[in-house]
Amino acid sequence: MKSFKDFLKEKDGTMRLMDLFEHKTYKNIPGTKCSYREDPANTNTMTQKHAHTYAKPKGRGRQLYSVNLDGSGHDGSSGTEIPRAHADYFRAKGYEIDTSNILESLDLLKLKPEDFELITLLEQDT
Repeated sequence: MKSFKDFLKEKDGTMRLMDLFEHKTYKNIPGTKCSYREDPANTNTMTQKHAHTYAKPKGRGRQLYSVNLDGSGHDGSSGTEIPRAHADYFRAKGYEIDTSNILESLDLLKLKPEDFELITLLEQDT
């Protein structure tokens, strides 16, 4: 079995210790007592850049929600309405959160009929 140091050496210095912990650096959301941690996109797990938000500073307290860069919910947070101060802060960082502040909400004006297909199911006699 390889030692931890050998594992890092094989990575040619491209992996730092922090990479192993998903960049667990907690920052405060201005004007609140809440904190968040941003995780980078990962092509291996097919995840977008996203933020985990916590009820207290330094990642303490319970996780309130997590949001993907495109404004959709992450880790089961779809449909969650987030505080306006949080939504405004993440929008300023480039997150595409809907103006309703609900993660992964639909914008009816952006829906196009050509993106959908109507299917009629008929019940068969047995």
